[in-house]
Amino acid sequence: MKRIYLLQFLLALCISSNLSFSQTIFYQDIYHGGVTGDGIGTYNSESQMTFNVAIPTNSTIREAFLFVTTHKSKFPSLDSIFYDRKITFNNIEIDLSESDIISSFDAVGNGAFSKKGIIVVDVKEMVSSTQTSYNLLPPPNQLISAATGVYAEFYLYITYENPTLQKLNSLIVLNNQDNDQNINYNINNLNSIDLLSEVGFSIHGTEFCDTIRDGSYVSINGNLLGLIGGDELPPNKPCTGVWGSFNYNNGTLFGLSNDISNNTMVGADALANIQSYITNPNQLDITFEYQDPTNGPYSNSVLQLFLTYSTPCAIFSGSITPDTTICFGETLQLQATGGVPTGTSTSYEWTSLTNPSAINDLSCTDCPNPIFSGDSSTTYTVRIWNTDSCSVVKPISIGISHPQEIDFSTLRSTCSYSTGKIIIQDSPDNVVQLGAVNKNGDTLSPNSTNTFSGLSAGDYTLFYIDKFGCSSDTLVTVEPVISTVAQFNTYPKSGTAPIQINLTNQSQNATDYSWWINDVYQGNQFSGFFTDTSGTFEIELIAWKTDSICADTVSFTVFIFDSLVASLPNVFTPNNDGVNDFFNVKVNLAVAYDLVILNRWGNVVFENEGDLTKGEHKLWNGETKSGEIVIDGTYFYKMVFGLVRESIDCEITECEVVKQGFVQVINN
Repeated sequence: MKRIYLLQFLLALCISSNLSFSQTIFYQDIYHGGVTGDGIGTYNSESQMTFNVAIPTNSTIREAFLFVTTHKSKFPSLDSIFYDRKITFNNIEIDLSESDIISSFDAVGNGAFSKKGIIVVDVKEMVSSTQTSYNLLPPPNQLISAATGVYAEFYLYITYENPTLQKLNSLIVLNNQDNDQNINYNINNLNSIDLLSEVGFSIHGTEFCDTIRDGSYVSINGNLLGLIGGDELPPNKPCTGVWGSFNYNNGTLFGLSNDISNNTMVGADALANIQSYITNPNQLDITFEYQDPTNGPYSNSVLQLFLTYSTPCAIFSGSITPDTTICFGETLQLQATGGVPTGTSTSYEWTSLTNPSAINDLSCTDCPNPIFSGDSSTTYTVRIWNTDSCSVVKPISIGISHPQEIDFSTLRSTCSYSTGKIIIQDSPDNVVQLGAVNKNGDTLSPNSTNTFSGLSAGDYTLFYIDKFGCSSDTLVTVEPVISTVAQFNTYPKSGTAPIQINLTNQSQNATDYSWWINDVYQGNQFSGFFTDTSGTFEIELIAWKTDSICADTVSFTVFIFDSLVASLPNVFTPNNDGVNDFFNVKVNLAVAYDLVILNRWGNVVFENEGDLTKGEHKLWNGETKSGEIVIDGTYFYKMVFGLVRESIDCEITECEVVKQGFVQVINN
């Protein structure tokens, strides 16, 4: 499985504590075996290209990295045009994305290609010790102008183990400097170099177009190797190099292709044996000087430097946790081991290459087994060394799979016919399973167009599981197309208590019903109710056909008011014996009143008006307007009651009530 190192090249890794920060050490190892590498500069080509490497028989692959260089427009308006692409390496497709860039830097003066980026793909599982030729097919549709961004330069770097070969040190330096007409790489306290053996130095660069005005002078420790520049490929692929193709083992450097393993670099030859230029076996100073400083602001882009040599340092047989991806919110136990010689101690130093602050996501930085608890993809290196300061550097990439929202649309479902759909508009990355769970707990699968069909209305849980085993779910509602119409008639629609309310179900296209009054269930068949009290009655009918989710609802509020009940006497005895001495009036509502008492000849003997509260009231004691007790006999009364209009609907309840009758007065 391929692994992509997601670095952002913000921190240089030192081989020792006082190593210069003018370079990034991506990888360093000590073992019995060798190194081989070859480059391709496709520019904007869509033709298949070939890497040619050399690996001795009876060897095994130790590591294999494919370095990919991106070119991107310097124009901000074109930045968003850079899109994901695929390359095919050794007949295996590899996805590439701008987010995979581990190092980015400005390439001053190179036309539209103002930005460079480096991606490192671990291709160990894609190469074989018995294979020396590997094809690479660049992404399709890379425009001639390359203004939208292209994947242009490639370098295949393979380390191989072989117990019959001498011990060596392999080192990869990634460029982390913006282009300039003068660039310096200074490495101090190197793993010691055996000066009795050849020292291989190889360059992978781009746009060293010629040695007339556009080349670069290369020097080692102040010693000029030569002027490099020119096309590695035929003239129709200009500015496609330079790169040094080589094989190194048993203390000897071998040139491949057009590269010569002597102590100079000339033209497209970007390989040299720098053994004679090293005076300090632990220090190296590399400089690049642009050929024509007046040809500004142009310069050349250095991408990677490869250094291979024999060393007296002890072999490290340690290991590190493989590159892995975890789910957002999880932690990861890292593990580094160092098999240093018996009797020596082992030290560990973890460094974040992606983001300096990501070092805080490790539980420790000087232990072999820190716990990672970050929430974004990060690449760390661990430096392992013993008491003689010899060290190895190994990278580990930790990917974080973040839940993505599923972009979808829905089509409504006609009730009882299951015509609904959920349509996935844009499937999340790396999905291995996409499904939906209905209300019954059944898992549904989409068709070939990522559509869930034949759905009834309701809620569904849409989920996916990615290739890392991480999952995410989203609640989706398929809305119903409802043909049912809930409807009923109420008679009367309001009134005064006591009253019978009759209900007639007039619903259409429905088979099932649910009646409610003031949120109390009344059953599925309901024709009305009786009440002897006033109040507000909210009547609700829910109607559906077959499936209750396809229900329609209608409601109506009935207002029931109290009616006036007034009790008036037909006899009273105003003789002050304490029994039935008054003309008492009892009302069930607060009212205003107007009372008139007449004798048999129609003369007014008493009258009064005012307000009454609910209850019984003594309105006449049998005296005339002059204060005399009336004689025994029959008297007529007329009493007008006026209800408080603010609390009564006068269209339903009479707001003025007239009571007339006779009362017998007995004094003895």
